[in-house]
Amino acid sequence: MNMPIDPKLTTVRVPTTPITTRPVANPVPTRPNVTTLPTNTPVVNPGYSTNSTFTTPKVNTTRGSVPDDSIGRSKKGSVADDTIGRKKGTSVPDDTIGRKKGTSVPDDTIGQLATDDVRDALVGRDDTADSLALRNAIFERLETPSFLSGSTSAAAQVAAFAKTQGLSAAQQQQLGTILKGASTEVATLMGAVLEKVPRALSNVDSKGNTLLSNLARLATEPLNAKASGDTTRSEVLASVLRDIANPNRIDQGDAPTCTVTSMQFELVADEPSEYARLMADLTGPAGKAKMRGGGELVLDAGEAGARDLRSASQTIFQNAAMEYGNGRDAEFDPYAQKSVNQKTGAEQRGLKPAQQTQVLRQLFGVNYESKQFLTEADGAKALEKIRNYSARGAQNRPVVLQIDQGDFNHAVTLDSVKNERVYFRDPYGVLRSMPENQFAKHVVAMNAPRDLNVI
Repeated sequence: MNMPIDPKLTTVRVPTTPITTRPVANPVPTRPNVTTLPTNTPVVNPGYSTNSTFTTPKVNTTRGSVPDDSIGRSKKGSVADDTIGRKKGTSVPDDTIGRKKGTSVPDDTIGQLATDDVRDALVGRDDTADSLALRNAIFERLETPSFLSGSTSAAAQVAAFAKTQGLSAAQQQQLGTILKGASTEVATLMGAVLEKVPRALSNVDSKGNTLLSNLARLATEPLNAKASGDTTRSEVLASVLRDIANPNRIDQGDAPTCTVTSMQFELVADEPSEYARLMADLTGPAGKAKMRGGGELVLDAGEAGARDLRSASQTIFQNAAMEYGNGRDAEFDPYAQKSVNQKTGAEQRGLKPAQQTQVLRQLFGVNYESKQFLTEADGAKALEKIRNYSARGAQNRPVVLQIDQGDFNHAVTLDSVKNERVYFRDPYGVLRSMPENQFAKHVVAMNAPRDLNVI
């Protein structure tokens, strides 16, 4: 179901990445046909069926029951009003209509949106009641196994279902560890992973361990004391399982973490076992996790409580990734929603493209590079290079785009280019798109793996 964002409405958002400026040639803006789509979810069109009928509304050309033939005629008369389109009080045609004031130049901005409106329409949260109801209904289906029924415990039903899935003896044992003493929520989400995303079970992390082995460790290791005052082991396990069962849940909330949220989504979608390993290490006794590239994510005391409409796993991962991206000199304060350079006192919200590159290299173990588009011509060239890119066909190779939002940039991940539209995943938890002719106007930078040869 397409849910258009109405650019006439103001969307309040948290600034996410520092602004990347470039010369602007004041292009005439054109209204994008922006859509909001729940990612990889079945299309649902409530209220419509094959039996639905539509009645064409009557045109208001009657007054009472009598046809109103006064339209286009002079006031209180039957004479055709031929002054329309003429200069006032004369019979001379008024050829200034549709032209810029005081000139003979056609004003082709009539009926167009202002540039700011176009930018605002590209990203943001759609929190209308209908949108939320639809998303919640879809998410409930994705996160609830179809085989659950009756009064038997969820854990018992999940264990019984698993026996029909051809799991190895080791996997059965690991599953038993996860389900032992599990809450109904944890058992239900584990069942959703088994039924909805069985391919995740064969995924291995950078150490060669499977998803179930990492989840079993996450379920049994003591929660690090730095997080114990803000969450529980069961909550962390449930939120990690929910991320894996339904990556569309991954959201930046109200935090300025669009950059690392986009990376988190791609990591979960492509490498669920690696994600589970990082979360087990990060929240376990050590309180730190070594990424593929060798860099370490570190759990800071008290930061698991800075939720900003995020789950426990999203909060912990995103805050740690932001801290790593800052480097040695700056610290991220999730409560103040900004990073502060300890040497200069400079403040920023989000991560700059070069900082994003460092996190991407470490998380995915791939040589990334960033490029700023100084002109629209640069953006147009980049679009041609990514035209054949597909996130589904580029496992472990996400491309991050920076969309100009006026005072700041917003980081999203490229999904695909097709049917003259560019599709991207907004870290507010939705798949969006823009017409190709808007790409060069609003995308000002890109991070991509060097081996893709798109920069």
